[in-house]
Amino acid sequence: MAVGYKKIRFIRWLFVFTMAVLPLFFLEGWFRDLRMAALAKEGAIENSLTFTYTGGREIKCYKTPYGEQEGVSYVFFPSYADLAQVGVDTAAGRVDFAGGEGTAAVREGEHAVCSFEEGIPYQVSFYNSSGRETGRKKIVFLKSGKLPTLYVSTQSGNMEALDADKSYKEKAFVELLDETGKELFSEDIKSISARGNQTFGYEKKSYQIRLKSPEDFMGMGESDTWILLCNVYDPAYIRNKLTYEMALQAGMPASPRSEYIDVYFNGVYSGMYQLCEKVQVGENRIEIGDLEKQNRALNGEVLDYIEGFVSEDNRRKGTRLASDPQDITGGYLIEHDYGAKYEEETSGFITGLGDHYVLKNPQHASEAEVAYISGLMQEIEDAIRAEDGRHPVTGKHYTEYIDLESWADKYLVEEITRNNGGGASSSFFFKPEDSISTKVYGGPVWDYDKGYGNASRHNKNTRDLGLLTLHASNTAWFYYLYQHEDFVETVKKEYREKFADYLAEMAERKIDEYLAEIEAAAVPDRVRFAHVYDSLGEGALDYKAQAEMVREFIRERKAFLDEVWLKDAEICMVRFLQEEGEVSRCFGVKAGECIRELPDENRKGRNFFGWRIAGTQEMLTSDTVITQDMDAYVVWE
Repeated sequence: MAVGYKKIRFIRWLFVFTMAVLPLFFLEGWFRDLRMAALAKEGAIENSLTFTYTGGREIKCYKTPYGEQEGVSYVFFPSYADLAQVGVDTAAGRVDFAGGEGTAAVREGEHAVCSFEEGIPYQVSFYNSSGRETGRKKIVFLKSGKLPTLYVSTQSGNMEALDADKSYKEKAFVELLDETGKELFSEDIKSISARGNQTFGYEKKSYQIRLKSPEDFMGMGESDTWILLCNVYDPAYIRNKLTYEMALQAGMPASPRSEYIDVYFNGVYSGMYQLCEKVQVGENRIEIGDLEKQNRALNGEVLDYIEGFVSEDNRRKGTRLASDPQDITGGYLIEHDYGAKYEEETSGFITGLGDHYVLKNPQHASEAEVAYISGLMQEIEDAIRAEDGRHPVTGKHYTEYIDLESWADKYLVEEITRNNGGGASSSFFFKPEDSISTKVYGGPVWDYDKGYGNASRHNKNTRDLGLLTLHASNTAWFYYLYQHEDFVETVKKEYREKFADYLAEMAERKIDEYLAEIEAAAVPDRVRFAHVYDSLGEGALDYKAQAEMVREFIRERKAFLDEVWLKDAEICMVRFLQEEGEVSRCFGVKAGECIRELPDENRKGRNFFGWRIAGTQEMLTSDTVITQDMDAYVVWE
């Protein structure tokens, strides 16, 4: 009797257990089907797929939001990935791939290894647990080539905070692999932060990474700070690379070295970047005394929280330090900047001409340090503006203040590239301690995505001199320098010996060399950021056509500059003046030619009409033949 009761109780328990558990199996499939239906409704059913490639790395599909390929999903692989051994997992009941040389089926719960062909559109069908089709997608697999790959895994697992605020920094884990997949670097880093001015507004951004200790990336020299340049404003990808290599070829001190790489942020393909050295004081960079480091050693590591100062005339600013280093004559890294950017910086000064200079090192400069370097730079300004080139008080010639060769080289790079920002921002100078040199040096070079005709109107003109006055917030220093025969003769010598032949090398060989290097990598980058590049203007998506425009610009520019600096063509100076007589811009025009594109002026509340030739009622136009130096005054409607 007891045995029978126990048997009945067991059967009852088994029945209850079965009735409770069995629906869970069906519920699991039911919930999975609900999730798939929701993804299908959102048009994101491809998110049910996860792909695994060499090294066990996972990646998801990217759905294009723009153009003819809108809605097509792409899977972006680095150069070393093996597309014949791609792992596929899915949350769908079943997924069928049809395309290329065959088909493949992947079921939920199984890890399949598939072979895919690059660039082939696969028709992919998604099915629920009962075998009913819930959606279709077109998926294309793209693979980079020849380039190393950088993986950045942020502490938060996303880029939202970084991409919203340049001042925000986050810890991360970084891996650098060469094009074959060999590990070159793998460590936690101090921080990653976004950077850039105009480019910060684009979806593809530039970043700075800070390592815990100096590392030599790809033979570029040890450093703990590296820049990831997005090159988003340069649809040809090559403007910065060409210029940095030109500066290196010319032997300009601390010129940045760089290499193209592919970047993945938190496992998501983020495009082709240019990994390069930062313009900074330090070993393998600008090798001068590090005043910022000395200031921190004397005043503690809390300089960010020490009270700042602004001089009574509002022309100098810095940090109120308790102690100064014994030698404050160097080193200084100085950047010419425009007003809005100047206001964001900690230390700097404004010259008598109104030029704004930021101290990048020391960033937290004391009153004595700011007074020293601003006084020196003011003496330079006063000397180069003097007709005889001598400071009116000290009697020193401007060549006693500056390293003439490096300033001539700096001018040449900006003039050759016709860099729109060359006289406004990212324009660097440095001063070593007096024990090394009492002079200020021009350089290093930086930021040329707006060069080679990649800016509007007069910036595209290859047949005049801009004298670093292309930008509205320019420096007039090189305009004044060009009034001195010894500076012009140094420019001619440097151009003849360092630049003239290399410009031909750039146009005829270097451009092709860089294009061949990035050809495979440019394809996925163009797909991923098609909507960004296309916003830059008509034809911006065709990077090879854009590169041909750069090539033609270099050829035309070289032809003109050869006439000026190798054949001594007569140059007439045309100064563009405000009503009060202030020089806005100055162009050097070959005698007998016209200014192809005149500059315009933007002023709030006033409409620009044109330029009136001084001493006449005649308007200066693009048809006016220039036969002598002249001034032209702005005319408002």
